[in-house]
Amino acid sequence: MSIAKNFHTNNTIKKIEGPIFIGRTWAEYIKMFDLKRKDLFNDRILDCAAGASSFTAEMSKRGYEVIALDILYGEDPDILCAKYREHMKVLIGGLASVDSFVWNFFSDIEDLKEKRDDACREFIEDYRKNRETHYIKADLNFLPFPDNSFSMILCSHLLFIYDHRLDYKFHLNIIKEMIRVSSNEVRIYPLVKNRKLKSDFVKCIINDILDVDIQIVKVDYEFRKGGNEMMRIIKS
Repeated sequence: MSIAKNFHTNNTIKKIEGPIFIGRTWAEYIKMFDLKRKDLFNDRILDCAAGASSFTAEMSKRGYEVIALDILYGEDPDILCAKYREHMKVLIGGLASVDSFVWNFFSDIEDLKEKRDDACREFIEDYRKNRETHYIKADLNFLPFPDNSFSMILCSHLLFIYDHRLDYKFHLNIIKEMIRVSSNEVRIYPLVKNRKLKSDFVKCIINDILDVDIQIVKVDYEFRKGGNEMMRIIKS
């Protein structure tokens, strides 16, 4: 699974080759996926394409059972940390020239960088200690788990947002695979791409995946303009 991302900075185009390795904070996850912590204690949660997010580390400290999965796990922690710094630097450069974001959760670019850096530090610390138990290297097309292994599957900032690079077959296959390993539900955020446009693949998924209940749910989080909804897929 490979995504190349262009960012425009001061009229210069910088390109990240391969998977983008940045992360989100635990607090972002709670809001993005409308998670009620008191309701999750009996759940086994899988975070797909987790990158340098702190969700698994923070939830594990609180006694929840969470596994993170990413195609880049398996690398040395220092290599992942360096990759995060490189990719975050490019991302920050792109944000400085784009008026497509809502500055509510983050007060400004410096606040975003500080919070995301904190998330990466928490991830790296937990990755060093619990690499074998909490972090799994895998391709989302072939999740290495039996059917119904997790109560809840989360997928952040991979599907729909990159529909110009990841085709519909990719989306359909990965969502079916996440449904397969979930015993209860899958949550995907965000549903928009550029310029507040919802991905056309959202409607296609609703039409093509049967025998599940698919809901579009408003959430109390919006950074990318229009990105205040998630897809909730509940198995029958």
